[in-house]
Amino acid sequence: MTSLSPLVGVESTLGRVAGAVRQFAEDLGAPVVGGFQICCSDEVERETAEAFDRYFVRELLPALKGDRRAAFLLANLGARYEWGALRIAEEHFATATSRHAYKLLVVKLNTHVAVRNTPEGPVYGTLNRYGESSACCGALAAVFEQVQLPAIRELREQFAHGDARRLEVLGDPGRVAPRYRALFTAITGAWLQAGRVALDVREFYPASPTVFVVLPCVTINRSDDADSELVVGQYGIDRTSGEPAVKYHGLGGDPARYRARHEQGRLVVVEEEEPGDA
Repeated sequence: MTSLSPLVGVESTLGRVAGAVRQFAEDLGAPVVGGFQICCSDEVERETAEAFDRYFVRELLPALKGDRRAAFLLANLGARYEWGALRIAEEHFATATSRHAYKLLVVKLNTHVAVRNTPEGPVYGTLNRYGESSACCGALAAVFEQVQLPAIRELREQFAHGDARRLEVLGDPGRVAPRYRALFTAITGAWLQAGRVALDVREFYPASPTVFVVLPCVTINRSDDADSELVVGQYGIDRTSGEPAVKYHGLGGDPARYRARHEQGRLVVVEEEEPGDA
């Protein structure tokens, strides 16, 4: 996992992230590679999906039809992980070769947020879409409103996982600067959904021995330039034998600890240490 660690918390191009994942897979030398992409239904996420397809899927996944290769795809409001979906995806990539050896299954999960440049610096949350200002991500913005769609209620419940008051923190300008609220919401959302993926991995037996890599990311959408993304963290879960071995490196789930800065035009997000942190 060390080859992916430098990407955590640092804004990168879409191609660089997908290319680094491909390089990691090639270095690992897994005989079979599968891909599972989770993203928001928002049309602006097409750019992210295409980059993962171009730089990772087309290079490494088994041929599905003719020479066509495709990742298992889950797209919905807010990039919510649907419990049990990974079990189906894993079975799809459990080829005969992987049953006699093992496979690598990469799960790339993207929440997203828009950014616009102002004289005071970057502000996250709205996008110029078809000539109108639009909340982006609209689903994540709706969790702070009175919207009662089932998907939005589900997102609110997930943000409260573990009795945490994440939405209260995110909505408090004294704890999270308004210009970063949408960004920190997207980061927290990606962390939460990736945790659900990791928990699901631990609770079922794969159809063939599998090393799972779960990458929670945040797409940075722009109306007048190429999108980029921030890798929130990385899970490595070994399910090749016995009990699952789980490792995580990256940002945590407390938005009050996030600190954002911009270095040479690139976003960098770190966590402020609490007393007793090592």
